[in-house]
Amino acid sequence: MRRRSLKKRKTGFRWALLSLGLAFFLASLLLGLRELRRFQAEPALIPAGTTLGGVPVGRLSLESAKQRLLEAFAVPVELHYLDARIQFSPSDLGFNLDADASLAQIPLVRGSGSWWDFIWNKKLQNSVLEYELIYSLDEVKMQSILEDTFSLRYNQPASAPVPVLYSTNFLPGQPGYGLSSFTQTLEQVKRALLSPTDRILELRVTEQTALPLDWQNLESMLKQIILLDKFDGLAEVYLRDLQSDQMLHFAVLVHQPVPVDVAYSAASTIKIPIMLSTLRRVSEPIPQQANNWMQQMIAESLNPPADGLMKAYLDNNRGPLMVTADLRELGYQNTFLAGYFEPGSPLLERITTPANSRTDINLDPDFYNQTVPSEAGDLLARIYACANSETQTGLFNSEVTPTECSLMIEYLKQNKILALLEAGLPPNTPIAHKHGWTNELDGLIHTMSDTALIFTPGGDYVLAIFAHTPEQFLYDPANRLFARLSQSIYNAYNPENQAYWYEN
Repeated sequence: MRRRSLKKRKTGFRWALLSLGLAFFLASLLLGLRELRRFQAEPALIPAGTTLGGVPVGRLSLESAKQRLLEAFAVPVELHYLDARIQFSPSDLGFNLDADASLAQIPLVRGSGSWWDFIWNKKLQNSVLEYELIYSLDEVKMQSILEDTFSLRYNQPASAPVPVLYSTNFLPGQPGYGLSSFTQTLEQVKRALLSPTDRILELRVTEQTALPLDWQNLESMLKQIILLDKFDGLAEVYLRDLQSDQMLHFAVLVHQPVPVDVAYSAASTIKIPIMLSTLRRVSEPIPQQANNWMQQMIAESLNPPADGLMKAYLDNNRGPLMVTADLRELGYQNTFLAGYFEPGSPLLERITTPANSRTDINLDPDFYNQTVPSEAGDLLARIYACANSETQTGLFNSEVTPTECSLMIEYLKQNKILALLEAGLPPNTPIAHKHGWTNELDGLIHTMSDTALIFTPGGDYVLAIFAHTPEQFLYDPANRLFARLSQSIYNAYNPENQAYWYEN
């Protein structure tokens, strides 16, 4: 009985152990199934530390990552062109992001990792995973859009001053702007389209200063003024830039072009060579009498001081011919003085020149003194260069010094007549000039002239204008013509500071 009871107890103990084990197993199975359901319920996520095209997408679901990508690469690309801000949507530039294909590259994980990592609550180490975007870019479209945008709206070629029709005024030239490199700009835009953060670009723009005056336009304008003023005689204009040495020289007779350098009566413009010849022969300090006579001869346009200078400092008898010899030494073949100004003075020599030998145009100029615009203008340019010489080089091998050249310019500045070239300039514009006209054999004025150094903010220049009409040259029409021509040239040089002509 005792042996049967012991066996019975052993059997019961086994069943108890088996039941307990089965209970533990069932409990573990139920717990495992519960945790499995929890694991399976966790969303599939992108591994931590993952970036796609520079956008952090770690621990995001596919839908959230897609939304983040689309938002990041939908931000407009902004271009800064000087002060202008230009925005383009990526699609306008031919950029198309394939978010689904980009995300399909990334293997997803659930929760913290694998099932066993989840069971053992093992935390995965964050690793940096970088993936490239999958996208398409229509570069032809991008280039076309950018070319049209910059060429039509932003790039601006530099322009020169433009004459305003039927006036003496010019519109100022405009500076130009352009991309320093269009190819470089395309590369910048590509990088910006692929960057989630750097989507604002400072473009490199090259600025070009406004173009200089187009002298062909200026010449056309001057000829138009002569036409609109209904001047039917001969007008000759000589303009010379004292910075670049560029020249404009034309002559029109009854509005038709004719060869330049017609022989004109020099009248009082010949007093500039007289002043030059005097200073060649006097020593510094200049005698007071010579100073007084030069001032009266130039500023007051008196004739007796001119004769006095030649007789006292050149030669009592042949003074005018010495002036002519000096002009020849300077290379001038068409400018001369062949007698004194005093009425009744003898003609010392009958002088023939290339200009007064022309057969196409002969104005019957005064055979005592003659000139041509190019020589009158060139002489002033030489005096200007002498006065501004940094090497102290004067004229006639420095017999006329830079100081004396400056003195000549100062005397010419004292010639204030408020007419002709001077009348077209703004008040207080420095002008060193000598005008000339004289009654001819019929007692009438037929030729007027004015030769000048004009000093302006936009540059200094020589201007010599000679005009002749077979009929009497009345003062008011002549003054208007000279002033309007002078003003047009001043405005061409100074488009930002225009002078305006007012009718009386």
